[in-house]
Amino acid sequence: MLMRLLYIIFIILLSLVNKTNAQYNFEVGCHFGGTGYLGEIGGTGIEGKGFLGDIIIKETNITAGINGKFKLTPKLYINSGINYIKITGDDINTGAGPRYWRNLRFANNIYEINTRAEYSIFKINDLGGRGMYSTSLDIYAFIGISGFYHNPIGSLNPEAPLKEWIKLKPLQTEGVSYSNLGISTPYGGGFIITTGTFYKFGMYFNYMKNYTDYLDDISTFYADPSTLSNQAAELANQYNGPEEAAASFGAGQIRGNPSNFDDIFMVNFSFSKVIASKNNIYYADYLMKYKIPKKLRRKSNYSGRQRKNTYQFKKFKKKKSSRTMKATF
Repeated sequence: MLMRLLYIIFIILLSLVNKTNAQYNFEVGCHFGGTGYLGEIGGTGIEGKGFLGDIIIKETNITAGINGKFKLTPKLYINSGINYIKITGDDINTGAGPRYWRNLRFANNIYEINTRAEYSIFKINDLGGRGMYSTSLDIYAFIGISGFYHNPIGSLNPEAPLKEWIKLKPLQTEGVSYSNLGISTPYGGGFIITTGTFYKFGMYFNYMKNYTDYLDDISTFYADPSTLSNQAAELANQYNGPEEAAASFGAGQIRGNPSNFDDIFMVNFSFSKVIASKNNIYYADYLMKYKIPKKLRRKSNYSGRQRKNTYQFKKFKKKKSSRTMKATF
């Protein structure tokens, strides 16, 4: 239901490009970058660290997507997009300690749709100070809501190709059923450089605060292996540590950390193009400028400030010296 609602919002925003009464209010673009997973598996050391402290470069993956952005005011924008996000984690990368002995790994391909509000904090209209006003810099912050689909996979062999890995959700490795759908609150900030009015290049940081702890299929306690299928039991407990510590990795012992959800941190590079369409006000001004005969326009469509106007005409003539000019819309 949430995914459908976000999709409808995205389509509505796209349709605004044909209905807006101001030029340069809408832009479409794409973005790509890197992702860092923040959860129970893998990390930088023996114990997990909060926020960005557990990101490991070796586990960096890719993200890419498309988006449409609509300007509500000179400082406020609504941005909606569809993204692909890949995350992975492997306890082997911790190097030592309980997480290394636990010896679990996962991968997850996430498909997200989001809507967020962007607010311009600081802007330089003439970047470089040359008086040409052809390049500008805009620094902004954002916050929004998103819905996503995910499906974690795992393997007994870290060297096996991903296509041979096994879907973990149907196995219920902790004896718990969870949903493939989730919601999150993306927030962050970045900058945009606009050149030549139409083209925008930028970079932004995106912290995806999720409300599920099962992006990696780990959250609570080790399940009793007798209640699991043989395949699920093998994937749930792959202990590879000293014998004297094995009791801490048995049924009923802590397997994850249910007090913290699995989050994602992303760094993206963006490109977008402003959609410039000649609107009704433009046509009204054009008519008045060239003094089109009244019989070719409707008086009711051009009244003071309203300028509502749906002008329907094929062509008109304007005398300039001895030449005849034709303008077509």
